[in-house]
Amino acid sequence: MTEKIHFTQLAVIVYMIQSGIILFGLPRIVAEAFGTNAWLAIIGLSGIVLINLYLIILVYKRGNGKSMFVILEDGLPKLILYPLYVYLIVSFGLLGVLVAKNYALLVQLTMFPDINPNLLLAYFLIVAMFFVSKGIYNMAKITVICFFFTIWTIFLLVLVVPEFSFVRLTPFIFQDALDPFGSGLDAYSAFLGFELTLFLIPYIQRDGTFGKAIVVGHIFTTFIYTAVCFMAMGFFSLDQLRATLYPTQEILKFMETPVIERIENFVFGVFMLKIIVTTVFYHWAALEITKQLFKKTKKTKLLFFLFFSTFSIATIPTIQREVNEWFAIVVNPYIFFVFCFPLLLLLLLWIKSKQAGREKDIA
Repeated sequence: MTEKIHFTQLAVIVYMIQSGIILFGLPRIVAEAFGTNAWLAIIGLSGIVLINLYLIILVYKRGNGKSMFVILEDGLPKLILYPLYVYLIVSFGLLGVLVAKNYALLVQLTMFPDINPNLLLAYFLIVAMFFVSKGIYNMAKITVICFFFTIWTIFLLVLVVPEFSFVRLTPFIFQDALDPFGSGLDAYSAFLGFELTLFLIPYIQRDGTFGKAIVVGHIFTTFIYTAVCFMAMGFFSLDQLRATLYPTQEILKFMETPVIERIENFVFGVFMLKIIVTTVFYHWAALEITKQLFKKTKKTKLLFFLFFSTFSIATIPTIQREVNEWFAIVVNPYIFFVFCFPLLLLLLLWIKSKQAGREKDIA
């Protein structure tokens, strides 16, 4: 029996890729974008993602589980296909490595101020490269293990309930918004990662649960984001929230337990598992596309070249602001691409079905 990714693994993969380091700054981002009670906007942004997920599910159904590469290569000339592949490789590689570089800089800022963040990044990417080399089915199993090591952190929110105040939420909704479009895009980027499910289609169990699994994973991410932003807005005033770079980290600093005194450092260390899953799956997707371009080259060579390239690029930005600027340059056009990409695949499937229908009529 051939191994496949099943429902639970797929749902966990979607959640683990989506949620990451942005969770530390997400309450500030939505507060800047939407003002008072901005936690409600998370639900609206999640709804837009659900539309995108519906398109991906349609691709799965109309394509009858066909690989995305087969759909593209059957329908697009190489003149368009290869630049598209290059764009995806660059975008996936940069998104994966910039998330890792951001985490390395945060580790330097909060835990080890004397350490070189590029050295941390190198260690991180070596682990990620080993992770990717194990293949997609082992990656799925390791991701589930990482999920169980990290999911308990959400229950820490209970520790700040005594400091939560409904007065800070105010009765107003979306008042005093500063940057609904720019920061709104930043907030939406917190949900990215779901689009990688298009690459997983050939590897999933064909039991009709693909759509349910990716929706369940996404809804779980929405719940976590909403809960964290809701608690942050009852913990800080709106002005305090906007002035705090990483509100979630500040909340963690406030927590005290009888067992662990500096719980924020411990949670920050555990979060490495979520960051590594995001980095790994973006690099895996980039590797899958690279294999389409260099079909005769060994996978290990492509894997090493891919990680070495992304690491080399990621050493250029040296401070958090530069990394965020690079990230915005990559992610803002990518958000629109992600929305349109399933539409392109559906169009190619429709054209193919029409051609097949005409050939059948002629025969």
